[in-house]
Amino acid sequence: MDARKFLGGISLLAALALTACGGGGATSGGGEAASGGTTVQVAADVAAFVYQQTTLEAAANQPITVNFNNPAALEHNWVLVQPGQEQAVADAATAKNGDPTGITGVIAGGKPITNASETINVEAQPAGTYPYICTVPGHYAAGMKGTMTIK
Repeated sequence: MDARKFLGGISLLAALALTACGGGGATSGGGEAASGGTTVQVAADVAAFVYQQTTLEAAANQPITVNFNNPAALEHNWVLVQPGQEQAVADAATAKNGDPTGITGVIAGGKPITNASETINVEAQPAGTYPYICTVPGHYAAGMKGTMTIK
């Protein structure tokens, strides 16, 4: 068996197990992080340009830890942006092959990854509703987005 296929299968099984344990809802509420902030889980869907969790919640004025899992062989990332800046961020990231680093309007986010997980630390934010998007070219336009309500 090809090692890449074997590892991809293991990643898929792990993602399915984590999803099953998560209750299957569209909302991932915040557990308390060790530092007093909120930790949320979000994953890319393996078959579509969507996140498995399209709404997230976190505590206001506290740091947020986002555990992002991409079990797919296709690149995805998770990027929190200032409200109203989604399209501008997506457009600017297109010129950088999806890398959101240094783009105006980005609050926090990771570079595109495949078959991997990453932790994204978000500095404390005031209460509000913040969009998150995938900045891989074309993914936001295809519907890969969600909202984080900070209250």
